[in-house]
Amino acid sequence: MLAELHVSGLGVISDATLEFGPGFTALTGETGAGKTLVVDALALVMGGRPNRGLVPSSATALIEARFVTNEGDEVILAREIPSEGRARAWIDGRMASVSALAERAVGLCDIHGQHEHQSLLAPGAIRSALDVFGSIDVTDLLVARRSLADLEREEASLGGTPEEIERERALLEYQLAEIRAAQVAKPEEIDELLEKVRLLEGSESLRGSIETVLGWLGVDGSGARDVVGTLHASLEGYDSFSSLRQSLRELETILDDVGQDLRSSLEGIEADPMALQAANDRLSVLHQLCRRYGPTLSDVLGHEKTYQEQLDLLNDAESARSSIASRLEVARGALAAQESAIEAVRLAAAPQLASKIEANLSSLALDRARVEFSISGPAGDDVGLLFSANPGLPMAPVGSVASGGELSRLMLAIRLSLPGGPPTMVFDEVDAGVGGVTAVALAEALRAVARDRQVIVVTHLAQVAAMADAQVSVEKVVEGQRTSASATTLDDGARVREIARMLSGQPDSPTALDHARELLGH
Repeated sequence: MLAELHVSGLGVISDATLEFGPGFTALTGETGAGKTLVVDALALVMGGRPNRGLVPSSATALIEARFVTNEGDEVILAREIPSEGRARAWIDGRMASVSALAERAVGLCDIHGQHEHQSLLAPGAIRSALDVFGSIDVTDLLVARRSLADLEREEASLGGTPEEIERERALLEYQLAEIRAAQVAKPEEIDELLEKVRLLEGSESLRGSIETVLGWLGVDGSGARDVVGTLHASLEGYDSFSSLRQSLRELETILDDVGQDLRSSLEGIEADPMALQAANDRLSVLHQLCRRYGPTLSDVLGHEKTYQEQLDLLNDAESARSSIASRLEVARGALAAQESAIEAVRLAAAPQLASKIEANLSSLALDRARVEFSISGPAGDDVGLLFSANPGLPMAPVGSVASGGELSRLMLAIRLSLPGGPPTMVFDEVDAGVGGVTAVALAEALRAVARDRQVIVVTHLAQVAAMADAQVSVEKVVEGQRTSASATTLDDGARVREIARMLSGQPDSPTALDHARELLGH
């Protein structure tokens, strides 16, 4: 529900903060005091387009709305609208686009009275309302449509004409042959070949370096290994050199191991021009393969697998196409049966819902109004709402012919005819042209809607305001050359005076005050 609304710099509202509770709230005040500006502000913070002149020249309007969801979470929407330039928006304190703001506002609140933010006039909403009223389950219809769409995508994946398929098969076979001719052993082959080439290219230098080190280690008794051994032997028997003898012993072991490793490595290094040429040739083949199907050998092998899978699909295309064709025929038949069944129940439910809406309109001072549903398209998916306020006027789409007050009452009548709906509903102009007994009926209808949701109504009728759970008075204040508006939630005493004013224009009239107390049940 809407918990709080802050408005500043909008029309005559300089700065006002309103808190709303659950149930039924009436917004009242003199004509021109700025009641409708509250509704305009709510529409704007939900992404509506501002009318020219709504924000005073050289000023900037700021609107903030705090909603509380059924789960107890808060949603805070804010919008800043300058008289010139681009507007800015925030969602939960984070800057957002106006379109994102409007998207987040969906489902939070319906505003009835202006041709904006009316979920029942949105595409598909009337159809959904009809389905809810008629308990129409479209699950099987949606399953049938998905099944057909899946089969059509599967058929499309088989390719185009036989000539196109044959060209694709030839290309896949060529690509597979080129990859397989290279006989790639493993993804790391290029790295191993590069190491081999470096080794072969540096073989002479490596052999010379290793032979030099082996010579330094010595094999004739004068090398480093023998010198260390001689020193080690000469220190035997001297306890003071025990630590040094241990180090020399370890050094001898290391030099022996190094010498052995060097000799083994030397035996494996040979200058082989033919092997070098063969390695470079192999690298050239693999690099060319990577340029076409890479960039790595892993990618090349991945493409090989993918090409084979695609070729297998093409090779099986004829049998698959035949199978899909028969399945498509069955799926289309099943969908046609579902669409026919859903269309029939929608056609049956439509006049029943229209009759119920008209009955509710009758109690809302629209007893001569007529409502019809237009149903067309597959399964009757294209559902429209036609409306005529008086006999002799043609039926036409409701969004193009209903006045603000008529539209508000129509939406109220529809809500009374259907379960569910948004958690907050705002009605402006709902009481236009209403009075007497009809005003009481309208008030009772609004109170009925407010039993399971928040309802906010801009009203001139004392009968409507008196049935509200709370009442907010909007007053225009003139100070010198400046006009502003303020909004106040009324306590019991102030509410009696406001109802008296609405009844007689004289808030202090004893008769009006008595009547106000009677309406309020005081």
